[in-house]
Amino acid sequence: MKSITSITYASKCPICISGAFFIVGILAIEIIATAQTIRHNSLSLSDCLSIARRNNPVLSASRAKIRELEADYQTALSSYFPKISLSSHYARLDPGLLSSGNKYGYEVFGGLSINQSLFDGLSTYYNTRASRFGVLAQQQDFQKTEYNVIFSVTSAFYRLLESKENLKVTEDALKQRQNFLAITEAFFKAGKSTRLDFLRATSQATDAEQAKIESEYAVRLAKEILRRSLGLEEYADIDILNPPLGQTVAAENFEDMWREALQNNPEIRSLNLGIEQNKALIQAAQAGYYPQINVQGSAGVRQRNVGETKPEWLAGIFVEYPLFEGGATKAKVAKAASRELQLLENRKDRLNAIKVDLVSAWKDTETARRGMETSRQVVAANEEAYASAEGLYRYGKVTALDVFQAQADLTASRFKVIQYRVIYELARAQIRQIIGDSTSSPLKKNHKEESKK
Repeated sequence: MKSITSITYASKCPICISGAFFIVGILAIEIIATAQTIRHNSLSLSDCLSIARRNNPVLSASRAKIRELEADYQTALSSYFPKISLSSHYARLDPGLLSSGNKYGYEVFGGLSINQSLFDGLSTYYNTRASRFGVLAQQQDFQKTEYNVIFSVTSAFYRLLESKENLKVTEDALKQRQNFLAITEAFFKAGKSTRLDFLRATSQATDAEQAKIESEYAVRLAKEILRRSLGLEEYADIDILNPPLGQTVAAENFEDMWREALQNNPEIRSLNLGIEQNKALIQAAQAGYYPQINVQGSAGVRQRNVGETKPEWLAGIFVEYPLFEGGATKAKVAKAASRELQLLENRKDRLNAIKVDLVSAWKDTETARRGMETSRQVVAANEEAYASAEGLYRYGKVTALDVFQAQADLTASRFKVIQYRVIYELARAQIRQIIGDSTSSPLKKNHKEESKK
């Protein structure tokens, strides 16, 4: 009976109830946080690229820009069609202000009017043409942005791979130094080595521990960079697969690659389309020198308080020729011509810069390919040298300094293999970025064919 009473009292105690709700709240928060942690483990490079295409905000903004320019194109295209409007008004005159000629006090009118341009100096044609080139140029800019995102994700992917591989090397180096530290400690206690060798081995093991810690932080930083490149949320946890290293191939002929870049590079194609767009804008500006010819017509009903309600209509051809406008048309043409010169010079500068980037990537590909082949041979030789040095040290044939040097050479050569592999992959990715992929381009025809339409 006492136990039942105590339980009943506890259930009514505000402090106990608050504590229970607090514990339940903490558990709920932990469950929600665990559920929100999206894990992206074992991602391949293709997986990362697919995620980036869906989530990267830069690509989304570039798509929105295409829709904006398509709307501008539709706006320019609408000038070909007649403008039809419905109008009405109600007017009431103050009887005290009526002149002898005004016999009515109020007026009601409703009517329909139409206005069709017959000739505007081809302004509509060239503005529509310029808008179309703007859409095509933005599509190429989107392709360029996509290639940039692909390269950024590829770079982040291989930087993370490099960090993980470096961590493995530092872990192996730490084990080697710890094992050698145990040997030198045993030799020192047995009087077979000096205290200096023991202290050096201790220092080497400590340095290896610090290198391992720095490598772990490098892995965490590389994961964060990759996560941001993919456009994932902050609570997303990611990891990647180690892609198998295929057979490295020599870079293609540079002149062939440059010709392909001139044809397919989206930035170059965008620059060419921008020049074509500006030429159309020059023609549109020059339309201000020509007369404007319109057909206008209207029909409606007018009712007044005096007289009958009668329908009325008006139709005619109107010609408007600008005699003087303060030099506005001349200024517009000069502005467009200056813009064309800027675009031509900018294209020349970008062509030089893109060619330099291609030369650099081509050189890095060959350097890294040959460096990997050489480094693998150096690693094999250093592994044998380290094993030999450690075995000879046990028999007192070499000093501890020889073993330290063999360890350092082996670790450095392993780092070199990883470094050359990453340089090779990134250089290949940059070449693909510069050359471009014509099959994935949003333009199905060459911009020259589009300009003939």
